[in-house]
Amino acid sequence: MNRKIMTVTAMLAAYACTVGAAAPQTDTVKLVAYQQKATAQAASMTKAYKNQAQTKGQSVSVTLPQSIAMALQNNRTLHQSQWDYEAAVAQVGVATSGRNPAVTYTYNASNTGNETNGVSRTGNAFSHQLGVGVSLFNRALDAQIEAAKYSRDGSGAALTEAAQTAKLTATSNYLTLIMSRNKVSVAEQTVRDYEEHLKNANLQYEVGIVSKSDVLATNTRLANAKTALVEAKNAASLAEAKFNNHVGLPVSTPIVTADKELTYTPYAISLETAKSYGVAHRGAIVQAAMVVKSAEENVSRANASDIPTVNASASRVMKGSQWSGNDSKDWSVGATLSWNLWDGGQSKANVNVAKANLEKTKEAYTQAIDTVELQVQEAYLNLKAAEQKIQSTHAAVEAGQEDFRIKTLRYRSGVGTNVDVLDAETALATARNNYVDALYNYNLSMATLEKAMGIPVEATVGSGVTIVNQG
Repeated sequence: MNRKIMTVTAMLAAYACTVGAAAPQTDTVKLVAYQQKATAQAASMTKAYKNQAQTKGQSVSVTLPQSIAMALQNNRTLHQSQWDYEAAVAQVGVATSGRNPAVTYTYNASNTGNETNGVSRTGNAFSHQLGVGVSLFNRALDAQIEAAKYSRDGSGAALTEAAQTAKLTATSNYLTLIMSRNKVSVAEQTVRDYEEHLKNANLQYEVGIVSKSDVLATNTRLANAKTALVEAKNAASLAEAKFNNHVGLPVSTPIVTADKELTYTPYAISLETAKSYGVAHRGAIVQAAMVVKSAEENVSRANASDIPTVNASASRVMKGSQWSGNDSKDWSVGATLSWNLWDGGQSKANVNVAKANLEKTKEAYTQAIDTVELQVQEAYLNLKAAEQKIQSTHAAVEAGQEDFRIKTLRYRSGVGTNVDVLDAETALATARNNYVDALYNYNLSMATLEKAMGIPVEATVGSGVTIVNQG
């Protein structure tokens, strides 16, 4: 093959590769690092737990971080977001490929015939053609590539949002399981209290101090308490099954949580600080911002229809009567400048459409900020309300225990009534359940607040206050 054409072809290819390297495909929004890093570890953990659960009746011990890791590995919605991100990454490659040289090869073989003075003659014709084309200047293509990159980063932000949602759901299921078991303990304590009081009522009745109605009323309350206990145990079993389903374990697997009771840890953060952090770090806002940037590139792409494009090409053609086609050799090198001078107003209309879409994305971006601020404020206020309820309900439990003790002693002494004791126990059971609810709502509101602020997925639940305060 002629050295000139080969040299020109090599130069064009090198130039195209240089142009492609000038805009490397890198993630400007590093929001998916944890998901990629934790996948292998979570998969191994889930497999180990499933193997452990194969033995019938064998329990699985989990912590909250382990529950979150398994949920991130097995959540179907998160998997869909992962594939959306992979498709967006591949789309950048599709767009960038327009900068690379296009190499074509054509081989043609034919049999031709003609007749001269009544004599027919046939012959073979073979041809080889190798061509290389490259885009030297194309503003529309550049805008398309940049738009694809912004779309990729937006998909990365959406992936992080999905991971944070999966984390919050896993946290909620873990807390619900503990809360349900705590309420079983409350119901069991209530049954024991009524059983103990029933013994006292029977003793009082046997010696003739009280009437049979005291025994009957206590029996009724005891039966109701046992019914409540059955309901509490059923709720705990359902919470366990729901937890298993979300983390990818068999639904009947017995779960042993590392935390046995819900606790209270102060969360010292101001509302304005939480909002500021949320606006700066929330994936939903990043995603909306990337949509705006992509729309801006689409406007540039539409405007570029009036800008000339420059392409270069080189080709080598060999023809002959033999398959190698060496009888004649031709080569060509050229450049093409294309300029859309007038298209009937279509370009201008496309620009107007792109600009309208851009303004729409800007409104969506502003709305995303407003939504995040509202979510942060709602979670923050719920957190503070639950914090106040923890204090009041804890005081109510202490007062209820003392009230029940005093009225029980008064009943034994014959100066109190059975109704006083029963009402005191009912109020005590209500206070205990309210206290468990307050602790649950507080911890769930804390996890919800951290999700609303966009605390990194790899951060331990409750550590967000340290991350935010450190800026």
